[in-house]
Amino acid sequence: MNLLINPGVLESSFLPRLLPYREEEHKYIAECIKPLLLKRNGRNILITGSPGIGKTACVKFIFRKMIEENVGNYLTIYINCWKHDTNNKIIYYVAEQIGIRTNERYPEELIDIIIKKLNTYEGVVFAFDEVDRLHDWNFIYRILEDIKYKSIILITNTSENIIRLDERLLSRLLLERIEFKKYNFEEIRGILREREFMAFKPNSFEYEAFEEIVRKTYEIGDLRVGLFLLKNSAENAENRNSEKIEMCDVLKAIERIKDIYHK
Repeated sequence: MNLLINPGVLESSFLPRLLPYREEEHKYIAECIKPLLLKRNGRNILITGSPGIGKTACVKFIFRKMIEENVGNYLTIYINCWKHDTNNKIIYYVAEQIGIRTNERYPEELIDIIIKKLNTYEGVVFAFDEVDRLHDWNFIYRILEDIKYKSIILITNTSENIIRLDERLLSRLLLERIEFKKYNFEEIRGILREREFMAFKPNSFEYEAFEEIVRKTYEIGDLRVGLFLLKNSAENAENRNSEKIEMCDVLKAIERIKDIYHK
């Protein structure tokens, strides 16, 4: 019995067409980028907040909107610092993203080529996600010094490492801070209900089973937990050849994460 018909919707990387409950944050970030459209530097932002509350999704949503609306010759570059945590890794990653061949080229040579190409755009917006994982900040120094029109977004779960940055870099960044608050109970229910609608056959969940997922997600405060529970509960029900996802399927899914999220 296939209850889950669109599993990709339950991936944390999935970006919906609308981003509910983050309209104010979306508006603020867009306003920080807007000066680029007037051939000025945008404002630089530090986005903070706990995991799984929409920080990355909000930035990617804005980047997608800029591309779809074709606002001009502007470039958006998203860098996950968990994967690309050193200057050299970032250089090679950005080079590949903008179509620069990296074979047999040293980072010192590539960075100059990258800077030259980036300055052919009317403006560039950089997002450094999980920036607290970054081991060195040389690439960001080069952006600040050598890119004509830019806006830099730093995303982190904790701002402690940012506060300890070199004062010269902090003074150049002039970061504005926006803190994402956790979703409230009704917001979590709304988001999970929308994902349920897109991912499952109609009426796949018993009411109390779905509500238990909402309660557990709210308790932990991480929307990615809710997505996992939706998916894993469905797999449990499918393994039973059940036509409905019941409380026993949800409790079994919760059991799998209790050691990680035990309170």
